[in-house]
Amino acid sequence: MGAEVDIILQHLVYRKLRAWAYHRHPNKNRHWIARKYWLIGSGEGWVFASRNDQGTLRLFQHPQTPIKRHVKVQGSRSPYDGDWLYWSRRMGQYPTATPTVARLLKYQSGKCSHCGLYFWPDDRMEVHHVDRNRDNHRRDNLALLHRHCHDQAHAMCV
Repeated sequence: MGAEVDIILQHLVYRKLRAWAYHRHPNKNRHWIARKYWLIGSGEGWVFASRNDQGTLRLFQHPQTPIKRHVKVQGSRSPYDGDWLYWSRRMGQYPTATPTVARLLKYQSGKCSHCGLYFWPDDRMEVHHVDRNRDNHRRDNLALLHRHCHDQAHAMCV
């Protein structure tokens, strides 16, 4: 069934493009329009393309478009609601969170690596260097902790 849908969609796109080309050039015949807008006989069938000084730009066929799955946004969440924790965890970025904190939130699934509890938007967080070397910023050396967990982690190391 997937191949049939692809053929139908390709045909619908072709008909829309052909109608657009006929409308754009009402005084030109169909052979002139086909030569201008379609690559024919290049082994791929009729490919809608634009030729310019930089080369040829081709329109992707429907089956060539990659499928991307998206995770639905929870309930009434919005990037403007101030819940930077949710959006940092979801996207790995947020304007008020540093890129390191956002990456660690996403990597740790929003949980403190010391106590295992979820971070809340009003929690104070610290980036912890596991080997205590503050110059080592490798991903495997960094962990995001609650501020009180960070204090406990350093108290245990003394």
